Amino acid sequence: MATVINFKRSSTQNAVPTTGDLSLGEVAINTYHGRMYTEKNDGSAAVFEIGSNPTTLSVNAYAFPTSDGSSNQVLSTNGSGALSFVAQPSSGIATFTYTIGSTTTVISGNDDSSNSLTYQAGSEQVYLNGVKLIDGGVDYTATNSSTITLQANALSGDVLEVVALTAAANLVQGFFTASVLTATTADQVLSSNAVAIKGIKYVVNATHASAGTHACEVLLINNGSNAFFVQYGDVYSTASLFTLSADVNSGNMRLLITPSNTNTTVDTFQIRHS
Repeated sequence: MATVINFKRSSTQNAVPTTGDLSLGEVAINTYHGRMYTEKNDGSAAVFEIGSNPTTLSVNAYAFPTSDGSSNQVLSTNGSGALSFVAQPSSGIATFTYTIGSTTTVISGNDDSSNSLTYQAGSEQVYLNGVKLIDGGVDYTATNSSTITLQANALSGDVLEVVALTAAANLVQGFFTASVLTATTADQVLSSNAVAIKGIKYVVNATHASAGTHACEVLLINNGSNAFFVQYGDVYSTASLFTLSADVNSGNMRLLITPSNTNTTVDTFQIRHS
């Protein structure tokens, strides 16, 4: 007959063993929660939790929150290893899409994605089947901050889009970076953002003590798997100080730089629309 081997165990809710309860390497189980514990000693004895459903989780010195955040929140670090859920910053721009079900001139309420129409009158743009409409009563009237009234009927099957300014203060979010690149290593990461941020406009400015200044603008987008960018408006005082490229790596859209000289200072300013 097989021998049954039992570990130290407790059925008490929230009971956790102490170093006095365990020998080094010994395992204990809380059968109420299905959690396992063992003792380690790296100079001082301590009990830590093991298993697939821990009450706390720390990976490579990053401490994860013990409860889920709210819908659409993201993880944020405090710079010292503690992670927490925070709301995503608003881009200040929202697009509302309405597929028209029956003849109408009044557009309001929830769109195809159940987002309720809201905008700042005079700052909106309205498109019908991809054609930009003229406001001020020519093609439509911005009746109030939650209704668009068309001059002519939109028909069943038409698609109307409202590109809305929702918060002017958030349009430019103030994403600045300053980097000192000491080596000319190819494809150094100049900027990295989650692929959920689909498009970024950059102003890139590089300076070098003897080689001068080089500035340009960049538009960078991604489709979740690949990054696409265009570099334009290059101007420099002596010679080009860098070349740029882009990729998607581990879920991040990255702008990469190869400096022409060591000890090059590069500042970037970003305008982002998630």
